[in-house]
Amino acid sequence: MKRIILLFSLLALVSCAAKGSYKNVSADDLYAQLGKSGVLIVDVRTPTEYAQGHIPGAVNDPLGRINTWAKNLPHNEPVYLYCHSGNRSRQAAEELKKRGFNNVYNETGGIISWQKRNYPLTR
Repeated sequence: MKRIILLFSLLALVSCAAKGSYKNVSADDLYAQLGKSGVLIVDVRTPTEYAQGHIPGAVNDPLGRINTWAKNLPHNEPVYLYCHSGNRSRQAAEELKKRGFNNVYNETGGIISWQKRNYPLTR
């Protein structure tokens, strides 16, 4: 009987556990990915913020529309997320984690950290 209870307890824990994962990275880590094949960089800010300056090669998929664009993300390629300060990209990373993504990277300092390092922006 104890084994059955233990088994059910373990199954309950596994079913409640997060499906995916993500890793927090710095602006320097993200900069090292520029131009690499198979790396997707996603700017989760608004289109207006994106137009004011974004990381070269980044696509604009606002956090508010994650239910639409998350369906089209590759599960087997690295996805780097960033926003203004790191808050919205963290939220996006958490959502992708819930959806089973494992190859997700959250740039924790956002475009603020990027600009402090004088890394390039595209307008």
